[in-house]
Amino acid sequence: MIDPNQIDDYFYGNKSLADSAKDNELDHRSHLIHHIKLILPSLAAVLLGLLIFIPHLEQAKDAVHIDITLPKKGELEKLHMEKTNFYITDSNNKVNNFTADNIDETSPGSKIIKLTNPAGIIPTAKGPWYNIEAPVGYYDQNQETLRLEQNVDVIYSDGMMGHTESLTYNFKTQVATSTTPTHADGTLGSLDSEGFEFYNDQNLIIFTGKTHITIDENNLKE
Repeated sequence: MIDPNQIDDYFYGNKSLADSAKDNELDHRSHLIHHIKLILPSLAAVLLGLLIFIPHLEQAKDAVHIDITLPKKGELEKLHMEKTNFYITDSNNKVNNFTADNIDETSPGSKIIKLTNPAGIIPTAKGPWYNIEAPVGYYDQNQETLRLEQNVDVIYSDGMMGHTESLTYNFKTQVATSTTPTHADGTLGSLDSEGFEFYNDQNLIIFTGKTHITIDENNLKE
């Protein structure tokens, strides 16, 4: 017996579900092939560009590597600080405050520190203080000594100003010494000597060698 639904499908041109599924699969494959045809030329162009660019990249990498200066052996082990405040405690537990633009250990483990533009205050046992500064200084942690070099300026809180080429201060003995020509200006006048010794515990300065003192006439009358 003939199915009426089949007769209707025949006259109205309707397709079966199986035929529709086959058509959809064909359409999907057609779209996929179309996209692959579009992607392949673009991918080939990208690969070609990389083949051209990579040799130049390798050359640039080699050029940069040549310009790099690697640190020498041992440099990374040395102490280095910039714009630093540091404190040194003397034998009487008085704190001496210093600043420096740069702090560099002279060699790894030496405990000798080079100071760039050091400046600091040394308090005396009886209240006054001395401000000292120089372009270069060296602090020996083992000996607890500070050596200042190249035009050392000393300012005393009571008004005296001194200048010498180098001086060494011992934080153990609290004694400063200089064997280079020294000039000082104070409230009474000025003096020049071949050096000096400063004893912090007594607040005493002794000018050594040949010493020439100039006293202001008005102060001498007083």
